[in-house]
Amino acid sequence: MFALHRSLSPLLGACFLGILLTACEPQLPKLSEEPAQVTSTQNWPAGTVIVVGNEPILASEIEAWVDTVALVEPSLSRRNHLRKALTNLVLHKKVARQILPAECERARQQAMGALEDLRGGNELSGEGPQVTQVRGVWNDIEQDIGLDRWGAARRENPGEWQLLETLGGWTVMRAPSTPKKWMPNSDVTIDHVTFYYLDPATMKREIEGALEKLPILVIDQEWRDILPVFYDHLVTDETP
Repeated sequence: MFALHRSLSPLLGACFLGILLTACEPQLPKLSEEPAQVTSTQNWPAGTVIVVGNEPILASEIEAWVDTVALVEPSLSRRNHLRKALTNLVLHKKVARQILPAECERARQQAMGALEDLRGGNELSGEGPQVTQVRGVWNDIEQDIGLDRWGAARRENPGEWQLLETLGGWTVMRAPSTPKKWMPNSDVTIDHVTFYYLDPATMKREIEGALEKLPILVIDQEWRDILPVFYDHLVTDETP
C-alpha cells in the first residue's frame, strides 16, 4: 500500500496515483524499537478518527484532500476517495514524523523561516535549499510535483507562498500559473523549496519499516471500513 505514495509526492509510490499544515504538533514523539502503546483513554484532539503510533489523524486532514483525489479519480466512490486521501496523503506523513521527530521540527522551523523571508520579498540564505520552479501534471515524476503540491495549488490564493507538509519534509510553495478549469491532467507551474528531514533516497524503506512498529487505533468506528485491510494486522483496541 505504501507504494501508492511514490507517484503522489517527491517519493510517493506508483500504485495510485504531503495536508496543508502550518505546524508540527509540539515535540513530536521518538520512535522506539518497541511498538508504541496507544490507549483509548488518551485525550485526542477533537475530530480525531484514527491514531497511528502517537500521531492523531483528524477527519478534517483527510477531507482536505478528498476533492483533489476525486478530481484525478472521478469514477471512484466517496468512500474510496476518503481511503486514498488517508493512505496516500496523510497516513505516511504521520508515520514519518515519528522517525526523527527532532529533525522534523527543525525542518519545519527552517521552512517557516523561509516562508517569512519569501513572503517578505527576501532571498533565502545561500547555505540551504533554494527555490526551484517546476511545471507539469501531478504525476510527472521528472518534474517532481506530486499530488500534494498539485492539490495545494488548487486552493485559495495559490500565487501566495504557503507551507505544505510533504513526505519526509516541509515545502514552501506557490503556484504562479494555474489552469482556469482544473482537469485530471492539468499542468501547473509551481515555485517551491523543500526542507527534508528524511533522506529522499531511503525514506520509503524507513517509513515502511516504522509503520510496522506502530499500532493503529481507530477512534471513530465509521472509519474502520475505510482503513484498508492491508493494515488490519496493525489495528489495536477497536472499541475505545
